[in-house]
Amino acid sequence: MENLKPKVIFFAPILEYPPAGGPQMSVTNAVKALSEVSQLHIITTVPESRLGPEAQAFFKSKSHALVFAPSSTFNSNHPLGDRILRKVRRLISPLLALADVRFTVEYARKYQIEIFWVDRVLEYTFYVFQQLRRKEPRAYVIGDTCSVYSRFVLRELPLIKNPIRRWWVEQRGRKKIQEEKELTEFANVVTAVSELDAEYFRSIAPRPQTIKLFSNVVDLLDYKTHVPAPASLQKPYVLLMGVFGHKNSPMDRAAKWLVEEIMPLVLSEVPDARLYIVGKNSDRTLAHYQSPSVVVTGRVPSMLPYLQGASATLVPLMYESGTRFKILESGAAAIPCISTTLGAEGIRVTDKENIIIADNTVDFARAIVDIFKNPEAAKSLGQNLHTLVKDQYSIETQKRDADTVLQFLHGTGKSARDPGAEMNSP
Repeated sequence: MENLKPKVIFFAPILEYPPAGGPQMSVTNAVKALSEVSQLHIITTVPESRLGPEAQAFFKSKSHALVFAPSSTFNSNHPLGDRILRKVRRLISPLLALADVRFTVEYARKYQIEIFWVDRVLEYTFYVFQQLRRKEPRAYVIGDTCSVYSRFVLRELPLIKNPIRRWWVEQRGRKKIQEEKELTEFANVVTAVSELDAEYFRSIAPRPQTIKLFSNVVDLLDYKTHVPAPASLQKPYVLLMGVFGHKNSPMDRAAKWLVEEIMPLVLSEVPDARLYIVGKNSDRTLAHYQSPSVVVTGRVPSMLPYLQGASATLVPLMYESGTRFKILESGAAAIPCISTTLGAEGIRVTDKENIIIADNTVDFARAIVDIFKNPEAAKSLGQNLHTLVKDQYSIETQKRDADTVLQFLHGTGKSARDPGAEMNSP
């Protein structure tokens, strides 16, 4: 039966296990789903030394091969050297993409693989997509999106005061809009993480039928393990989890709003309440918020004990796009969640049934206080969110989505295999 599955190259610019945040979790679960419906070959630009033995063992167990692209060697183990090389990588990314695509095409020809699944195509790998489409016009090329990336970029504009940064963000947003149009024109399939994103891509696609769902999901089995809580963990607390690291990032802006404006209102009614800010780089950019009522941990070995012991998770995002794993993880653990409208975008939640939506400081603080003061209602909210996630956002959903994409490619036949004809014209 394994030999009857289609062969797929999954080109991965992000690869990490255990996953440290939403992007890494997205890739891990995509690999799990694709491994069930295809003969999966992973080609990654992540350096072999950075991936580590545990991650390599995991991804090898889920694929026929784990292979490192040429650009994966363009890195440094020294922090300063790595920062410099990251900037150089951005400058020469078209050249690195060309080398990676040559390698990938040779690999595909050697193993007779005709399907290329390019992950994070608008965020990291657009040049790879372009070069691959030009070199293999009759291959099946799937552009996997994590969001409507132009929305992610442009939604920051109302929050920017610096005119130079504002101009730069506007230019970047326009560039992403053009890339989105090119992607929908020349990819055989473009995947979207939610129906909301899919509607946008269909609206700009010459062939709307090529836009398919590849939903963000969680693997419920990952949340059944009980991990002992650190001895220092003090209840009651609410949890802000994510990846941090830059003052202008969505998560850092969310933390600033939460600590400076929302939590003082909460503490006036629940003096023993605490906020835990947990995740990669939180200690680098948010350590100044550390106090008896605010705990900043940085990256932790496992998010589970912090998640399982929380009174609620918080998603106070003011700009983003795609779907938030924070809400899905909260549901997987049956923990109630409080979010802004934008934070819950793309997920089929219902306010006051399986989530609490709050879009201003007073309402968000009131929602947190209500969670602390009404534990039975909070428990019901968490259970309802768990039911939603189990029914609509489990790994089984993503397996079905992946199978739908591959069946669509199989059904299009040879006549639909060259959307890149114009791209290849001189």
